[in-house]
Amino acid sequence: MPPRRVLAAFLIAFGVRAAFAEEQVKVNGSNTRYATSIVSQIGKQPVKLSLTGAALRKKYGFRVYTIASYVQEGTKVRDAEGLAKSGAVKILHMVFEREVDGATIAGSFRDSIALNHPAPAFATELLKLEQYFVGHPVRRGDHVWLTSVPGLGLVCQISGQTGLVIENPRFALAAWEVYLGRRYLDVAVKSGLTSRL
Repeated sequence: MPPRRVLAAFLIAFGVRAAFAEEQVKVNGSNTRYATSIVSQIGKQPVKLSLTGAALRKKYGFRVYTIASYVQEGTKVRDAEGLAKSGAVKILHMVFEREVDGATIAGSFRDSIALNHPAPAFATELLKLEQYFVGHPVRRGDHVWLTSVPGLGLVCQISGQTGLVIENPRFALAAWEVYLGRRYLDVAVKSGLTSRL
């Protein structure tokens, strides 16, 4: 089995496993708290990551999810652009505040990617993500992790579910641009995700 396939198999098997530090940060407008430091299993290797910030995503005045950004410890990033483009291991950790059906999540993600990469960019990758979310709707309190793995791409994991690996590093960058790119989803979220840099 090629090395990338081996890594993908480990990621799907183990998902995102974090050892949470004692220090936590509360998200304004929510009861959700995020650890300032986590350890994620990437293949067979534990990787320590540091919190860069956290925020609450709202739509039409309703709380949808909280989101925290982590980057591999020791990575030098100073701003949103540097964080988005960093080639280090990165994680976006969402905790949903409400139930959202898979088609809605998939459509939202497609529209968000299109802010910086209009269709037909990433059509294959977006279809895979759409199929994953349609098959795995989220409930209130569910955790979703997006992990950017250098040289591999994007791993999506919903709590209690098998993960999805999308082998395209450019697509992983596009996912981070949704929140931190030149055209971003929400100014408050972008500010929150970089508040600890």
